[in-house]
Amino acid sequence: MMIVYKTKASLLIKLLFVTVLIVLLIIALVEKSIALLAVTAGFGAFTLYIFFTTHYIIYENTLTIKSGFLFTASVNIESIRKVTRMKRHLLSGPGFSVDRLMIEYSEHGCVIIAPRLREAFVQHLKRINPDILYTEQ
Repeated sequence: MMIVYKTKASLLIKLLFVTVLIVLLIIALVEKSIALLAVTAGFGAFTLYIFFTTHYIIYENTLTIKSGFLFTASVNIESIRKVTRMKRHLLSGPGFSVDRLMIEYSEHGCVIIAPRLREAFVQHLKRINPDILYTEQ
């Protein structure tokens, strides 16, 4: 059975996004710059698109991570060695939260994600691969 986990969005990331948009809009209006207004609208629309299309799919033995058309990765869950919860971390990854999971797999593979239902997500992975080590930082 396929399960889709949506991305989590923290208040800090939302506030940062809204602040940047407001500052850019104010500058565009003060400078009467249609070009900057168009870039700001494009930036806002693109960020919303990425937010609404970022999700994590567990199907059979595979974790698929999708973030718009920019990022898609598939990880064999049997190859996952360790999942680390990273609180208040801004490392880059497909997710809109500072409360993230770093998934280490294979020899050197690593991806950082932010599922909304973090505990259910980790338990789902562990049901498939009970050897996954879970830690918190």
